[in-house]
Amino acid sequence: MKILHIITSLELGGAEKLLLDLIPAQKRQGADVELLVLDTKGEKFLEEYKKRGIKVHVTKINDKLSFKNIFEISRIIKENKIELVHTHLVHAQIWTSVARYFNKKIIYITTEHSTHNRRREKKIYKLLDKFIYNSFSKIIAISEATARELIKWTEIGIKKIEVIPNGVSLRAFMGKPKERKGNSLIMVSRFHTSKDHLTVVRAMEKLPKDYTLTFVGEGETQEAVKREVLMLKLSDRIQFLGYSNSIPSLLKRSDIAIQSSNFEGFGLSALEAMASGTPVVASNVEGLANVVGESGLLFELGNVNDLVKKIESLENKELYFRKSSDGIRNSLLYSIEATAKKYIEVYKEELE
Repeated sequence: MKILHIITSLELGGAEKLLLDLIPAQKRQGADVELLVLDTKGEKFLEEYKKRGIKVHVTKINDKLSFKNIFEISRIIKENKIELVHTHLVHAQIWTSVARYFNKKIIYITTEHSTHNRRREKKIYKLLDKFIYNSFSKIIAISEATARELIKWTEIGIKKIEVIPNGVSLRAFMGKPKERKGNSLIMVSRFHTSKDHLTVVRAMEKLPKDYTLTFVGEGETQEAVKREVLMLKLSDRIQFLGYSNSIPSLLKRSDIAIQSSNFEGFGLSALEAMASGTPVVASNVEGLANVVGESGLLFELGNVNDLVKKIESLENKELYFRKSSDGIRNSLLYSIEATAKKYIEVYKEELE
């Protein structure tokens, strides 16, 4: 079974992080797996993939917007005798949905990673998305909420969709239940319109001055968030760390992890925090809320006062220790090995 994962880019994001653990896990389970990246500009994970023994293909054009990706995808499939193609993110989905006409004997699968995207704000894109998703023999949704929203948008039959939750490499993140030592907050997330960093910044203004916050990540909305920090005179309490490959240790050193999202397909960063033993306070949006559940605390989206209340409630030592323990227990349900196994089962069914 020779599998080619195709992804738009290797920027900092949930899908990119998932594949970094998923592909090695699939290889450990006997699958022959390679990766094709359409655009490496702004990449964060390329060297890490290579360190983990993953064969990575990069297109000659190295531009996710170019229609020439159709021919590059087709060429790489033929040259490497690929049996099954598995795509992730919109540009990989678009170009592969056309490239399949040049390689009709190949099985094509895609994963839907979010409950919402900008295309769904305009009905003109509905026909395009129907064409794209109907090009795949199976669609994997990373949560029930993701599946439900995709069906609502594309009207694709439920039989075509399989729900497989994301997983995390537990060995890297696994911590022990811990007691609160300070007031350090952390939010690990790319700066994107799907995330709500501003509510977290505004909560810091209302929290006692001994609270500190570290943002880990980069992205298009970072400058707007930095302006808000300056305007509220919070620069001495809020740190922008940028990209980091030391997430496990950062999470374990922090007292509380915040995951503030406008919409979320799953919530991989929240899962990593739970595995580390760091209690999670997350916005109550579908996908994310399903993962965190009662193992953490949920606040109303955009409600600064509710976020402040939930953070301060964890000053209760008994509640803090319970949420630390609950998070670790919950994370055990989402191992990357279990996720990899479920994907391989789908591959075998489709190939047969």
